Amino acid sequence: MQIRRLVKSGAASHTISLPKTWLDKNNLSKGDILYIHERSDKEIVITPETKPAEKEDKEISINIDKKDLDTVQREITSAYINNYNTVVIHGDSLSDQVKDIRKILHDFVALEISELTGTRIVAKDLLNLQEISVDKTIRRMDMIIRSIIQDSIESIEGKNMYESVYYRDFDVNKLYFLMCRILKSSLNDSKVAEKFEITNAQGMASWFLALNLENIADSSKNICLHMKDLGKVDKKELKEIYKEVEKTYLDAMKAHYNHDRKLSDVVAKSRKAVMERCDTFFEKHKSVESFKVISNMKEMQNLISNIGRLVLDRDEEKKEK
Repeated sequence: MQIRRLVKSGAASHTISLPKTWLDKNNLSKGDILYIHERSDKEIVITPETKPAEKEDKEISINIDKKDLDTVQREITSAYINNYNTVVIHGDSLSDQVKDIRKILHDFVALEISELTGTRIVAKDLLNLQEISVDKTIRRMDMIIRSIIQDSIESIEGKNMYESVYYRDFDVNKLYFLMCRILKSSLNDSKVAEKFEITNAQGMASWFLALNLENIADSSKNICLHMKDLGKVDKKELKEIYKEVEKTYLDAMKAHYNHDRKLSDVVAKSRKAVMERCDTFFEKHKSVESFKVISNMKEMQNLISNIGRLVLDRDEEKKEK
């Protein structure tokens, strides 16, 4: 951080000097135009007048030899979130893992394989930020999750819905990683933040919302998985509890879209009642699989309450402004 002193210049103006290193980096000199964007009451962003920059060529090389698949997946995920547009995956053991690695690459939006040999995979980023919207991405996650929950509820009646739910959960994961990438870019690049019209605070809130949505999808998927081994339980009561969880989710997202603090408070208040119903059900039907199902329902309810809390915090912020 550099410190500059404000200097009075004329009857109603003040000036401030800009760091020479920043001027040189942006090829600026006397007479060039700068744009000043007011981000908040105490923050401004200065950007030079430039032509749209070409996409920065960022390349990363990942050697997979002597690494387990989970480690490779984490490294590819990190490369994607950190906006590397060329990911080179290589190693003598690639031929043994190529199927799994191709599956990992498929989990990311607009990351396509451009080269494939026995020892090397090159994946190129084809993402166009101009076609992406934070709000639309959240809505897509929401719509997929609604269908996952509905089919997971149907599995209580004995329908085998897991495979369908499993693949839709992958779609939610892809959108979550896309959100991480967008929001991290907005923190590092003011032009990206300006394009998406989000402040740092809004970016953090959007990430937290996406994280909770992704975890809700996971919990609902897990319920569907464990349902087939649940055994003899009161299915009617279990379905009623799950429907109540579903209702609080729908209310939480409605509160989010409408900035409805009263409805988000209703969501928060419903948490205790749902938790009590879950505990009561488990006391009647104690088993390992029952525990897994009920635990995931309770986890869903906690995540839904987080979304309600997020609405309250965001509206408080607006109220202060």
